[in-house]
Amino acid sequence: MRSIKWKLIIMYLGLVLIVMIVSGTYILLSLRNIEVNKSREQLELYAEKIQEQVIEGVEEDRFQDALQLTVTNAVGIQGNILNAQGETIASTTALQAPYPQYTDQAIISGMNGAASFSTGKKSTDSFGLLKEWMSYAVPIRGEDESIQYIIYTRLDASDMQSSLDETTKIIVAAVAIALLLAAIMGYVFAQTLTGPILALTRGAKNMAEGNLNQSLKVRSADEIGQLTSSFNNMAAELRKNMREISKEKNRLEIILHNMSDGVISFDKDGDLMLANTAAEEMLQVEKLDMDFSHFIRQYDINSGVYLDMGNEPSKKVTFPVEKQFLNAIFSPYYNAKEEIDGVVVVLQDVTEQKKLDDMRKEFVANVSHELRTPLTTVKSYTETLMEGAIDDRETAMEFLAIVDSEADRMAFLVRDLLQLSRFDNKQVRLSISEIDMNEFLETMVRQNKIHAEAKHQELTFEPYEKEVIIFGDRDRVGQVVNNIVTNAIKYSLDQAKIKIYISEDDTYYKISVKDTGMGISREDLPRIFERFYRVDKARSRAMGGTGLGLAIAKEIMESHGGRLTAESEYGKGTTMTMWFPKERPVLEYEQEDAGA
Repeated sequence: MRSIKWKLIIMYLGLVLIVMIVSGTYILLSLRNIEVNKSREQLELYAEKIQEQVIEGVEEDRFQDALQLTVTNAVGIQGNILNAQGETIASTTALQAPYPQYTDQAIISGMNGAASFSTGKKSTDSFGLLKEWMSYAVPIRGEDESIQYIIYTRLDASDMQSSLDETTKIIVAAVAIALLLAAIMGYVFAQTLTGPILALTRGAKNMAEGNLNQSLKVRSADEIGQLTSSFNNMAAELRKNMREISKEKNRLEIILHNMSDGVISFDKDGDLMLANTAAEEMLQVEKLDMDFSHFIRQYDINSGVYLDMGNEPSKKVTFPVEKQFLNAIFSPYYNAKEEIDGVVVVLQDVTEQKKLDDMRKEFVANVSHELRTPLTTVKSYTETLMEGAIDDRETAMEFLAIVDSEADRMAFLVRDLLQLSRFDNKQVRLSISEIDMNEFLETMVRQNKIHAEAKHQELTFEPYEKEVIIFGDRDRVGQVVNNIVTNAIKYSLDQAKIKIYISEDDTYYKISVKDTGMGISREDLPRIFERFYRVDKARSRAMGGTGLGLAIAKEIMESHGGRLTAESEYGKGTTMTMWFPKERPVLEYEQEDAGA
């Protein structure tokens, strides 16, 4: 019954049934009225004949014989003459007395002086059979207007009832046939109407399930056909729009998942909507699956950040994830009603930036410290001299020697800082020439051998089995080698061994300086090339130096197209390796000059 088709069929059948019942009832009632009126006319006409031919034509004692001779055209009609008391005195149903006595409403009316017609009266006939009768009674008055006789006629209604029953059967059969035909026609009509609707319903359901490739056949030009055409147009437009949306979605997903910044989105209920790959990598999880509250608690983010930010501007929070530092920007987004619909979190890895900030702060602190110490010494000794110590020549000369030493130390520091600044600003120009490294390193060993022997250290060089020619600035390369060899001697204990040797691969010649000194811890090793970084700050300052030597050496090696690396095991020694390219490097300023 949920189908409109069966509703239409039932409504159609109900309409036909009502029409047939109403029309059949009307026909039956009309036929019955016609038959009743016809029978009444016959009874009235027969009563008139009895009055004329019997009551008015003969004496009372001859009523029976005259009544028998009175005939009518109707079949099954009976005639009776009753006295004023309702007793039968003549009858066509009996040849002689005793005559049948009747009790009928029509007779009672006739005794009261009124002609009457009644139907539906059931009584037995002369044979004792129960039948339905239509009767008519009319009073006959005398000269004094008193009722003398009552003419009582009745007609057997069985034939009429049989005729009506047959008619009823015919009408019922006609109703059944009409209902059958109506059911067939209703089914065809409903199918014609609901077929396209069912097709539209299936198409809409398939479209709701994601199948937009719907194209229904237009079978007519009526409203249903126009609706089908509109559905096909809608499906085509939806396909077009979905292709555009899908294309835009794919483009956004590609952009989102290839962004270097992490992006996380939460809806207004705090449920996670999306998180790109960068966000999961930054948060160091395989798959981000947490709501907003869990996210805030998990990473201990400032409680001032909450989901319903209202009209507040974006909030920025920096928080650690193991050894990383992430910058999170919380920005709300709104729906069409200007109500907050969720929060987007953009994550940025600021670890390197924070390290650089820390290094910059440490660099400034180190520079300040390195300058403050000699300046304090110079000032204190100068004040002492000014207060009278200058008069004591021996003391004055000692103090001036200290002031001169501290001035040299500041000069060395400023020189190294200026040198690093020139490297940073790309202002250093190298004088590239061919250097025979076997000969060059032997010279460097001879220059530093006296310092090694002073600490009873063994400084050796193993010449390479073939000629090794590199392209570099001799003074700068000498500065690097000298710095590394000096550090090896300085930070190695007595009786230590320092060995210099050469190796190669397809691209580089590698000059290694290996010592058996104190070594460098694993935590400090990555930072030894930072400016002013010292593994053992107190001991390093005591040994002299500015803490910039390795930083300058690294800059020099990189300016030659090579690199400087370190390998060390704490307590066992360190190996510093200088990588020189075999081919002459094309320097950056040379490329700029060529382009100009």
